[in-house]
Amino acid sequence: MRIRWLLPVVPPAVLIGALACGERGGSIASGDELPVSEGSATAPQPTAKPPTSPPSPTPTAPTPGPSPQSPPPPAPPPPPEFSRILWVAPNGNDTAAGTERAPFRTVSKALSLLQPGEAVFLKTGTYTERLRLDSRDGAPGRYLTVKAAPGAKPVIKPAGSGTTLLDVRRAYWRVEGLTLDVAGEDSFAAFWRGAGAHHGILRGCTLKNGTSGAGVNVAERASDVLIEDNAIFNFQRSGDSHGVVVQTNSRNVVVRGNDIHHNSGDGVQCLGPEGGATEPGTPFDNLLVEDNDLHENRENGADIKTCTRVTLRGNRIWGHRRSASSAGEGVVVHLSARDITLEENEVRDNGRGINIGGVRQGSPPTHIVLRRNLVLDGYGADGNEGTGIRIDTAVNVKVHHNTVWNMPTHCLGLGNGDSGPSQDVEARNNIFGACAIMVRAGSARSGVSFDGNLYFSPQGHVSFRVDGKYPDLVGWRSATRWDAHSVEEEPGFQDAEAGDFRLGSASAARNEGLSLGQAYCGSAPDMGARESDCP
Repeated sequence: MRIRWLLPVVPPAVLIGALACGERGGSIASGDELPVSEGSATAPQPTAKPPTSPPSPTPTAPTPGPSPQSPPPPAPPPPPEFSRILWVAPNGNDTAAGTERAPFRTVSKALSLLQPGEAVFLKTGTYTERLRLDSRDGAPGRYLTVKAAPGAKPVIKPAGSGTTLLDVRRAYWRVEGLTLDVAGEDSFAAFWRGAGAHHGILRGCTLKNGTSGAGVNVAERASDVLIEDNAIFNFQRSGDSHGVVVQTNSRNVVVRGNDIHHNSGDGVQCLGPEGGATEPGTPFDNLLVEDNDLHENRENGADIKTCTRVTLRGNRIWGHRRSASSAGEGVVVHLSARDITLEENEVRDNGRGINIGGVRQGSPPTHIVLRRNLVLDGYGADGNEGTGIRIDTAVNVKVHHNTVWNMPTHCLGLGNGDSGPSQDVEARNNIFGACAIMVRAGSARSGVSFDGNLYFSPQGHVSFRVDGKYPDLVGWRSATRWDAHSVEEEPGFQDAEAGDFRLGSASAARNEGLSLGQAYCGSAPDMGARESDCP
């Protein structure tokens, strides 16, 4: 069951216009008889009886009124979603007609006949075969579709040797409602590969039980792939096995609405030409990771390496712990990632909440925006650090309008990088509270500024760490020359214990933030992740 927390999701800009062709909904098989509307039959009239007495004088005829309106003609039926449907069932026969009553036995047989605009419907049962979608391309508005029949639960399991259970190498393929059970094989569940593999959709499927490097892999110049509303779990091996991995030279991928958990690597990983990429070339470009549940993977919720233009928005990320290969981050951005936006995520109960920087081979990550995230309830036991936001080796990082709450160590740390300084870091309009240390500032920093923040400790005065000392807010200002307009106040959440971090009407953070050029409601921006007074 997917857990839906309080976080509202702001609709994203459409990254892949052609994917709109893959809308969900019922379908009408080609050749099905459609109901024909009939007019109402005229009721028979009784035979008139002759009068038994002389008739009365004929009255004056009334002025004629308007003629009764004829009912409007019925609307034409909608066109069928598919121009033809080929049916497959475990008890079918590949010499049959491929109809619902005479289905094929194998999916491969149906795929050999499938044309653009048509669909293969799978009935309930197990199909032991590997599916290779490379015979032809679909077209905009005329996808090649493979999906579960209405109400059916088909399962695909591997047959023979191979690296992939669902291998997509051509354009405009849509796969919906299948269970891809890799059954412990060293195989990907689904793989979009090659420049010819573009405008693909994987929706509403269950992918599980593999021992290769990922559940879903997008690589080798594949592009414009939508991975939506799937459950992706239990991809396990001694090394990394990620839920979804997108690799060098690929671009324009949307990972939306999935439940990705209990994999031995990351929930989602974006690779580039550094740090173990399996193919040389330019970095991965343009990834949207939105409205997913990323939880309890062995490494991190999301790992963004040398990739460009990546947005993580509206995800719920929790339950990651330190391991031999990870600090248990909800999100980590490192190597030479560039133009990364993390916004409106809820990151809870991780060894580290959000980590920017760290592992470095070339340039550090740069142009990073952290905006309106909730980072909550850090886990500090068993060797976990328990920090909220950590900015290590990075350049040009904006930390705006976040709420960081209940960390056993510090809400935010910077300037402690092992591989370089934290440069040009700007922290504005955040709420940092219920942390042992509000901000930890190491000496490896330059161009840093803080202002318009609210700090709060339920144990008394807040504490910072800078230059080996632990000053209060006044001493922090004196030591850093930061936070001139920041305050130490109780934030006045609606109900933090119940997870409601909206601001109450009397909150000291309400309408007290600095104007940062972003939209707000009320007389001024609020501090923290939740803007009040909006309709």
